[in-house]
Parts: sequence; C-alpha cells; structure tokens
Amino acid sequence: MKNLTTFFCLFIFIFSTTLFAQKDTLWYDANWSKTTKSQASYFRPAPDKKDNGYWWVDYYIDGTKQMEALSLKEHEELFDGNVTWYYDNGKVMQTVNYKNNLPHGLRKNYHKSGTLKSEYSYIENKISGDWVIYHENAQLSESGKYADGKRTGLWKEYYNNGKLKAEGEYADDKKIGTWQLYYYDDTLQE
Repeated sequence: MKNLTTFFCLFIFIFSTTLFAQKDTLWYDANWSKTTKSQASYFRPAPDKKDNGYWWVDYYIDGTKQMEALSLKEHEELFDGNVTWYYDNGKVMQTVNYKNNLPHGLRKNYHKSGTLKSEYSYIENKISGDWVIYHENAQLSESGKYADGKRTGLWKEYYNNGKLKAEGEYADDKKIGTWQLYYYDDTLQE
C-alpha cells in the first residue's frame, strides 16, 4: 500500500509539472502574434529568474534558439544588457547591448554565413561613433561616423573586392560638397 501511495503521489507530481510547464510556454506565429502550438513558428518557455531579472530564450519551432536576453520583467520585454538573435541555422544574427530597453552600446550584425556584416554603437538609443559595414566576403563595404544619430564627416564606400567606390562628406545626415566616385571594371586584369 505504501508503494502504491508513493507511486500515486509521484504520478500526480509529474503530471501537474508537465501540465504547468506546457501552460507556461508561449507560442507565436511568423509575425510574433500569440497563437496556438499547431500554428506556431516560434515558442518561448517560461523565463528563468536570473540576477535582477528574467532570462528569456525564444526558439524556432524546430527547437533552434532564436533569441536570448535578460528582461527586467517576467512577462514584458524590458531588456537590459546584451541581447542575441540567431538565424534559423543557429548562427548569430545580431547582438545588441540594451540599457532600460533601449539600444545603448555596441551592436553587431552578421551575415547568415556567420561573417560580420556591420558594427556600430548607440548612445541613449541614437547611433553614435564609428559605423562599419562589410560585404559577405569580409571586405569593407562602407565606413563613416555618426553623431547624435546622424551621418557626419568623411564616408567611404567600397566594392566587394576592397577597391574604393565613392567618398565624400556628410553634415547633419545629408551629403555635402563634391563626392568622388571611382569606377572599377572587374573584367580588367591588374
């Protein structure tokens, strides 16, 4: 009888744990609207308590990680610290540092192949400082500076072989002065 009671208690515990775990999982469609499991493209298990917030991990429907972040609230996006998004192939799509749910600090975007696509920083939700973009072959594509969310100073654009394509100045997010354009004929041998 004692074994039967123990078995029954264990069964009830496992059944209730499984039932509550399924209830805590949120299901989202391709547009990130809540939906049913059968219509879902993504899912989010209940977040784990961590430090001063909750560790969120979202997944593609096949179980591949889609995003991970620390939210200061359990049921609301209030990101603080580094947030990482992933492509469906498991490679990092982007990492963004947040402060009080606003981008603040370094942001890195990656091509689906895994190579760095762009790198820039935010100060209080405005792009500020160096701006760099790369072609998928890791060659520099564009470089310049931002100040208070606006392009400023000298900017350069490059062909995917690294050759300079254009250069000129920005002021208050507008092209100014004369821009120098460089023609490159990739059919010519060097």
